[in-house]
Amino acid sequence: MAKLIIGRRRRIGNHAYNSIGMKLRHLWAFIQLTRPLFLGGGVVLYLLGAVLALTQGAALAWPRLLLGQLLVTSIQLMTHYTNEYYDFDVDRLVGDRRTPFSGGSGVLVSGQLDRVVALHALRVCLGIAVVMLILSGLAVPVMWLIGSIAVLGGYFYSAPPWSLEGSGVGELDTALLTALLVPLTGYTMQTGRVDASVLSFAAPLILIDLAMILTFEFADYPADLTQGKRNITVRIGLKHAAWLHQALLIGGLVLLFGLTPIRPWMVWAVLPLVVWQIAGVAWRSRSGWRQFALLSGGAVLLAVLIPALWLIELLLGAFGF
Repeated sequence: MAKLIIGRRRRIGNHAYNSIGMKLRHLWAFIQLTRPLFLGGGVVLYLLGAVLALTQGAALAWPRLLLGQLLVTSIQLMTHYTNEYYDFDVDRLVGDRRTPFSGGSGVLVSGQLDRVVALHALRVCLGIAVVMLILSGLAVPVMWLIGSIAVLGGYFYSAPPWSLEGSGVGELDTALLTALLVPLTGYTMQTGRVDASVLSFAAPLILIDLAMILTFEFADYPADLTQGKRNITVRIGLKHAAWLHQALLIGGLVLLFGLTPIRPWMVWAVLPLVVWQIAGVAWRSRSGWRQFALLSGGAVLLAVLIPALWLIELLLGAFGF
């Protein structure tokens, strides 16, 4: 009798252990689905706009700073989950060309999570984004317009009937949402107004973000072509897209150092990475497209480091250093 009881307890214990292990694996898969690496960029760009407002004499409003960041992050998450859900068929074809930054998370196509999880997650985050939009609009009325554009642009980047990512304008949609509307939200939530100075700060970042998006499309090119996804790289071909990448990156630097009212001298530190990135794209366009993780990783690093260094410089200036 004692042996039967001990055996039963062991089976119960093993079942509980396996259940906990399964839950932990599902949790880790959901974290991967969320792609938290991209959320940091939204924080940096949002703070860049807020600190720009401080340099122009605005007083720091902590509640509105937090509210605006919650709006930005909820829209980011909604966009991620929407892309994972609606890009399922394309992501399934990417295969070993998937990188940590392109081709989706791989969680759904590998069966680690059911596709419906992404659908539920996008609906929850869309609901949170709408609530944050309402609160932001009540605090700063012009946020009704900015936030609505961001929510619609993020959702319909992947979702039908527009599915902007395959229309040839999805790249511009993403770059404007990220490099313009995010810092504009940070600025507007502190000042209560829209100012043209934000555009002069955002213009070089828009070009740099567009270059980054193209590196994602280089890896996804065969899958996008098979699925009839008519993004810029599919429309103009890999060779011309490589030239476009070089022009965008160089143009972004020219605007950054030549036209912005507060020149970010610390950003000169990333110049070797810019040269390395340009050389990497040129080499691959001649010798064959491979090592996509290295290429897209460099592009992401540039897109984060440049506004981060700029943010540090603005903070030092705002506090008199």
